[in-house]
Amino acid sequence: MRAMANQAPAEEAIPISRVKISEPKPFCGARDAKALKNYIFDLEKYFKATNTVTEEAKVTLAMMHLSEDVKLWWRSQYADMQEGRCTIDTWDALKGELRSQLFPENVEILARRKLHELKYTGNIREYVKQFAGLMLDIRDMSEKDKVFCFVEGLKPWAKTKLYEQRVQDLTSAYVAVERLFDQANDSQDVRRHPSSSFERNKNNRLSSPKTAGGDKHFNGDRTSYQSNTRNSWRGSGNQNVSNRPFSCFICQGPYLARECPNKTAFNAFQASLASD
Repeated sequence: MRAMANQAPAEEAIPISRVKISEPKPFCGARDAKALKNYIFDLEKYFKATNTVTEEAKVTLAMMHLSEDVKLWWRSQYADMQEGRCTIDTWDALKGELRSQLFPENVEILARRKLHELKYTGNIREYVKQFAGLMLDIRDMSEKDKVFCFVEGLKPWAKTKLYEQRVQDLTSAYVAVERLFDQANDSQDVRRHPSSSFERNKNNRLSSPKTAGGDKHFNGDRTSYQSNTRNSWRGSGNQNVSNRPFSCFICQGPYLARECPNKTAFNAFQASLASD
């Protein structure tokens, strides 16, 4: 008994009736497949959340969330129902009427034509967005055909990569192609980066203290500097050879050694050294 008394009371489940459920946004009747599908999707989730099960209640709630032009259309339909000229008494029937009025068959034909012409031109996310929008207008295409049409609109190198990955559904194809193009953009950035890095390193070397101390006569034109350096070295060597005075290595006189008057004495001295 004491153990049971010490146990914390179990948390009570909050009944669904006490949860505030947001109502769907009104549908204005725009001839936009995405807007119509979102309206139908939101209403069906709302029916489930509010436990709306009867067909009459579903039709009434759907009618209350119509606005502008489509509201006028519904009023004319309602008048015809009152006169017995038509019957829209189920949610499925109302969805069919909305699709026939706002989503005619020629919309799908136009979408298929646009799909045939759609090609990737430079922005992969824009291509994915346009393709996904066309898919909303085409209702009876298989998933395999969707993937094929999507991949065929890409550049040859991207098509090859996606076929190698063997993507099976459109969502996986979207993710794979965006990741593929992100990697390609990163690789291009890396290829461009080393050249900038090389220029920065080159400038750093030219302005480093070691270089500045060694090239004191360098004024920005390294070729001229090197040429001047070579010429000055060669010039100084040639000047030493051609302009310096002749000197005899025997007696240091101002003449060549072969003209030295002391040459005979020097030869005799060398002979005596050899005989010793």
